[in-house]
Amino acid sequence: MALVDYSSSDADDDDDDYHNNHDDDEQPPAKRRQLPSHDSATASTPLPPLPATFHDLYSSTVRTTTRDDPSLHGGRKRVTPHVDGNWPTHVYLEWHPSPSENRRLGSLIQKQNREHHGTDNTNVDKQPIHSLLQNDLGVPLPLHISLSRPLVLTTNQKDAFLARLKESILDTGVRSFITKPDHLAWHSNEIESRWFLVLHLQQPERDELQILLAACNDVAQEFGQPLLYRDLDSKPASRGRDAQDDKFHISIAWMLSSPRDTSAEGKTASGPDSTPKDLDIPFSAIKVRIGQDVSTFALTSKRS
Repeated sequence: MALVDYSSSDADDDDDDYHNNHDDDEQPPAKRRQLPSHDSATASTPLPPLPATFHDLYSSTVRTTTRDDPSLHGGRKRVTPHVDGNWPTHVYLEWHPSPSENRRLGSLIQKQNREHHGTDNTNVDKQPIHSLLQNDLGVPLPLHISLSRPLVLTTNQKDAFLARLKESILDTGVRSFITKPDHLAWHSNEIESRWFLVLHLQQPERDELQILLAACNDVAQEFGQPLLYRDLDSKPASRGRDAQDDKFHISIAWMLSSPRDTSAEGKTASGPDSTPKDLDIPFSAIKVRIGQDVSTFALTSKRS
């Protein structure tokens, strides 16, 4: 922050003496030096960017109770009930969309809102569509690709799981990579208590998503945890795509009821396809949340 160059105390005293000794002189008042405004001072010195780990400090709200109360969370229900002494765990890739990318994703949600409620909002009884792009204060939120199902570890397993997962990820040799959106669709969670508007993703150049998923599933299996997407090995996917290619996605919105005309799981979002397939979605680290703590495992930088 730029400092304002104030006059010294001695200079102020000299100025007072001058005016006391020259009260009768008809001298024009001295012009004061123009001080830089706060805006102009800060405009030339932009604030440094926040470190990547800053977002992990505030990545979840503080819980005051372990009891599931959907009224505190917009009607949402826990898929995995809390048990004292257990630690909810999730492995994922995180994406922070830029402001322009956020606007493009927001327009997709607005379009689905119009399809769901009607252009004149006549379907007022329908459940609203909630954006995952920002919180209630309008602060942009990161989006993610899951690399594990919701896991539950005991206290004795926490450190061993983290160490084993880091080793498994490093052994893959996966470097930082980029993927792109493929199409937009609605999917429900396991108990069909929520429906998510998701961006299905294209397969990256070196199949990095599948390699990382296999590594994470191997570790989950070692610790007796459920596996992600193993039930899709023989399941056909939508739009003629292979199920293995169709599973990776990023959720951008949710609602409590099934969207209009989406009785089938994986129903493509209604209306003309306006999926921003030109978006580059980069990943350079894997994150692991255990309870409220987030650990980050950096991927090796991509060769230039």
